[in-house]
Parts: sequence; C-alpha cells; structure tokens
Amino acid sequence: MRRAVWFAVGAAVAVVVVVQGARLLRKVTPAGVQEQVADVSADLGARATTFVRTLTSAMAERETELREALGISDADATERLAAAPARRAAS
Repeated sequence: MRRAVWFAVGAAVAVVVVVQGARLLRKVTPAGVQEQVADVSADLGARATTFVRTLTSAMAERETELREALGISDADATERLAAAPARRAAS
C-alpha cells in the first residue's frame, strides 16, 4: 500500500513538473517572447493614454482655477493670445 501511495505522489509530481516545464519552455521560445512583448506594449500604451487624459484634464482644471483666482475671463485670455505674436514681432 505504501508503495502505491508513493508511486501516485511521484506520478503527480512528474505531471506538475512536465506541465510547468512546458509553460516555461513556451515563454522562452521566440513566439512566447513575442507574446510577452505584445502584452507589455499594449499595457504600456493603455497606461500612456490614461496618463495623457489625466494630465490634460488636470491642466484644464488648474487653468480654470487660476483664471478664477486672477479674475481673468476667457475673452481677456483670447485677446492676450491674439496680441502675443504682434508683441513679439515688435520687440
């Protein structure tokens, strides 16, 4: 009976080692590396997109806060932006 139990344990360990070895081997093949790089680049692209969206919204929010604190209206800002190239050319 003890031999049967140890035989079963050994067989189970062998199956686990073979399955894990196959997964590891798949990761180091060129196709496996290509899949890993594709996954990482897709994740990086999504993170970059999220970062840019967050940054843009935070900038707009902060600009609005500053305009309100300084008492600058949107019309004033538009006039100043339009006049800026003329001021640069004059100097």
